[in-house]
Amino acid sequence: MTPSTWILVCDASRALLFHNKDRGKGLEQFQALDHPDSRAHVRDLMTDAQGRKPVGPVPARSGNGSSGAHGRPGAAPDTDPKEVEAQKFARELAALLEKGLNAHAYERLFLVAPPQFLGTMRDTMSHQVSKHLEATVDKDLTNMTVPEITKRLEESFPTALA
Repeated sequence: MTPSTWILVCDASRALLFHNKDRGKGLEQFQALDHPDSRAHVRDLMTDAQGRKPVGPVPARSGNGSSGAHGRPGAAPDTDPKEVEAQKFARELAALLEKGLNAHAYERLFLVAPPQFLGTMRDTMSHQVSKHLEATVDKDLTNMTVPEITKRLEESFPTALA
């Protein structure tokens, strides 16, 4: 593949990668990725490993005179499971961008993502990939059809096609 411009349109659960292989000839989608775990319900992402853990003696209840017993209270997760899945997908996308850069598949990179995931992507990308990032748009276009996305990208990034 000749060096080109890549445009990554993504959210926490799906991504579309476009390029302008031949400058001035428009954009073409060449890859789609899906991360269904980011769309799952939190309860489906939780495992029993985070469930209940013994923590030691529980104070005796008043009036029954029994000594304390060991309790098993629920343990809350340290991080939101949906955020964990979003970070996993961001790392997967960052690795893809790094691989493309190392293969000299693109010279310039444009990124379109909802604000929160855009921040996650920026935090996840390597310094080398970040140096090729020319512009970002904080919008979620992933629910549009490919022709609609292409039209919006051509409007948002006219320099990507030059």
